[in-house]
Amino acid sequence: MATFEEFDEIRFFSLSTLLSVCQGQQEPEGHDAANEAESSDNEDWDLGSEKDSVMLHELSSLEPNERLLIRFLDHLAETFAREKSIPPSQAKRHERRSGNRSGRGASHVAASGLMIANREPTVYVAKNGGVDDVDKDLARNLTIWIRALAATRTRPTIDKDIMWMKLVNYCRQRLDIYAAQIECISQSDLVAAFAEGSDGVALARELHSLSAKFKTDRSLETLQQMISVAYRLRYQPAPDSSSSNGKRARRTACFLGRLRAAYETLKETAIQLRRSFSKLTIVCLQAPEAGRLPRDQYERRIEELAGKNGIPRPKKGRIANALGKGAAVLTPCHAEVQILMHFECCIPPMAEPFPYIGCSKKSCWLCNQLLSLYKDKRSQTTGFYQTRCCHGRVYPLWRIALPIGPAPDPSVRFYLSTTLQNIQGMMLQRLQTLSRIQRPAVAESSANVTVAGGPLKRCALAKQRLAESCKKPERIKSDVHILKDFVCSRECLRIPATGESPHLVSIKFYGYPDDYHGREPSPFCIPDFRAYWGISNFKRAYRRITVTKQNPEELDGEYLFYWCRNTALSPNQNLMSLLGIGTLGVNEHFWYGDVFITRFHEDDETFEFHCEDVPRAYLAHNESIINIIRALWERKEPENEIRTWQHFNASDEKIKADKDILFGRM
Repeated sequence: MATFEEFDEIRFFSLSTLLSVCQGQQEPEGHDAANEAESSDNEDWDLGSEKDSVMLHELSSLEPNERLLIRFLDHLAETFAREKSIPPSQAKRHERRSGNRSGRGASHVAASGLMIANREPTVYVAKNGGVDDVDKDLARNLTIWIRALAATRTRPTIDKDIMWMKLVNYCRQRLDIYAAQIECISQSDLVAAFAEGSDGVALARELHSLSAKFKTDRSLETLQQMISVAYRLRYQPAPDSSSSNGKRARRTACFLGRLRAAYETLKETAIQLRRSFSKLTIVCLQAPEAGRLPRDQYERRIEELAGKNGIPRPKKGRIANALGKGAAVLTPCHAEVQILMHFECCIPPMAEPFPYIGCSKKSCWLCNQLLSLYKDKRSQTTGFYQTRCCHGRVYPLWRIALPIGPAPDPSVRFYLSTTLQNIQGMMLQRLQTLSRIQRPAVAESSANVTVAGGPLKRCALAKQRLAESCKKPERIKSDVHILKDFVCSRECLRIPATGESPHLVSIKFYGYPDDYHGREPSPFCIPDFRAYWGISNFKRAYRRITVTKQNPEELDGEYLFYWCRNTALSPNQNLMSLLGIGTLGVNEHFWYGDVFITRFHEDDETFEFHCEDVPRAYLAHNESIINIIRALWERKEPENEIRTWQHFNASDEKIKADKDILFGRM
């Protein structure tokens, strides 16, 4: 930062240190994309077009593609943040975060950015503490894996995918900590974190028993089973009210399953954006050396600034904690800043950077101010680059380091100098109007824990996290209101997409809505599959099936075979195994997501629709189900449904276009 003209580096760091000591937690700003990403892992991935482009402006013009890239970058950054601040020997001491005690931030925090040049996308990965050979090896393996997926357009099963094993081994230290945290949670608290009557209750018990087993055997197989169960728990409904222990238990389980969510996101993005990602390259950026400032000069300037501006002098012990030990003060360059500087100084003029920087956690206050106030040299606008948002914590040991190489454009130096001057003025203004009320710390890292404070602070933090974790996408909320009055709950047969054994689940049925998106006839009661299909709840298809002459006779009756027609969901592994299908062809359609079978009875005279429980005998006598599925597959029902859906969509678009033309002529 000393390379910027007319800029006093020592003054900037002294002000940031004073702000960190006096009011280290600033008000978080911006949209909380981190929580949205967590709650939208089952988001609708239907891109609406096979013509995905390699040109960035075309990718960005389609909202689903843009959301997909944002999730890809965030999940990629989370994957590369493979370690946590807690040493393995102290994994159970959840509240001791050594990374938060210094003014630098945790060294494992990672960021990622996407750039497209000559129709070839490149993803850059940076870390606060710098990358090593293990990170570079993972980047090479991910590049090969993503290119292979994009070229073959196949979804490998997780148990046969070598890349999944590499990811688990790469993140083993972090996963061990999450597993230890779950083992420390009581089973009652873990079960209470999920809605009564849902699959989450049984899954929570299974996860807790696996954690006890993992404590003794420490085997990779047990850990993988825990990750699989935790991944399924991410999409289970929460109870209407829960204790603070239950909320913490749910978050911990969700974070254990997040590596699987990242794996699925990387895989699906490669297939959905296959034309561009077949040439993708992942590159690790080498972190610049940390700056060194003389400690005595630093402390002297802090004293002078405090006295000159009427700021209460902080205790030397607090300043020492912020600056760390040693005669020199080290100031690293944060991962988000490394990505920004690489985009501004190193990529070709014709290259197009994607205006979102993925982060493994929320950005610190200084990084957020830099991104918000910096004027991009291409667009000449401030706030061009976005991140997950800001946790508001001020880390004073922070710097901007220009990449080694040719001198950057003079405009970059000018805009950086102007931005730093603005941040410096903002810090001075906040120091002169300090509030006596200290804000509670905001969760900033992927572990969702922060500096241990007093009971009042922890209580306030728990409430704030609860409010954040309860946020749901607006589209899901609007879909809830589409359903009419609640009618009943019935046992239905669920065939999970992940390959688990079919089992009965309780599904709620509602009256036929006035403005319904599905295709069931009006006498029907509508089952609610939001807990399993998310915002694809009404992208459903069904077939009516009559079963007769079964043994036992209680299996006879009328059934509805439901599946989701959103091709972005994973094909149902259970049904693929049943039909003996290893992989699907390029243009071959299948049943996507979880598949459900419901039972009903329709009165012959009044045509009144009655929902019924699927008999439990079906779990032991599933020959009829197998025969039904084989018959549907032979008739190409999945493909026929997709073609019909596309035909209706095209017809609707034509009608709408014709109306627009007529109105325009009028």
